[in-house]
Amino acid sequence: MARIFTVLLICLLFFNCKKEESEQKNISYIISKENKERIKGNYIIPPPPPIPGWLFYGTDTFIINSDTTAYYMKNKGVGFVCGTVTADTIPYFADLNPRDLIEISNKNIFDFIKLNYNDDFRNATFIASNSDTIDSEIFFDLYKALKIFKKDRDFIAIRRTTQEEDTVIFYKRNNKTYYSGSIQWDKTKIKFPK
Repeated sequence: MARIFTVLLICLLFFNCKKEESEQKNISYIISKENKERIKGNYIIPPPPPIPGWLFYGTDTFIINSDTTAYYMKNKGVGFVCGTVTADTIPYFADLNPRDLIEISNKNIFDFIKLNYNDDFRNATFIASNSDTIDSEIFFDLYKALKIFKKDRDFIAIRRTTQEEDTVIFYKRNNKTYYSGSIQWDKTKIKFPK
């Protein structure tokens, strides 16, 4: 009887260990790595075309804030999108404001996407991060939810945050009065209308 109990105990431990090993763990997303040419099997996958400056803020933009929260901002519809190697890739000044950013939590990300993702036009969704390596829980949940609601011509792009986004988030987090005219912008990182 003791032998049967011991064998059952060993079997249970073995199967539990196998189950834990088989669970898929999220792999960190590295923006700079994904934006380079890659070799997959016998094929060379070219990097995605650079983002034109006027397109840095798609119809929906999510800015990863921490492991459990992100900011969301909505923009007008984006029509036909084409990127070329010679495109102007400096982000255009979007005149963002701290009140334009809606903080969302990881607890309701799926419902948020379900309620706010548009079906009637092309969605250009950007996920932005201030670090090159993204391994936060909200990123993986957000990306999975977006993939579920993605339609034929929609696209999802992952990029670094712009100077304007970083500045506006700083003012929002610190509850400071924001006026874009008083900021000393780095003109090599942002393009203003003439």
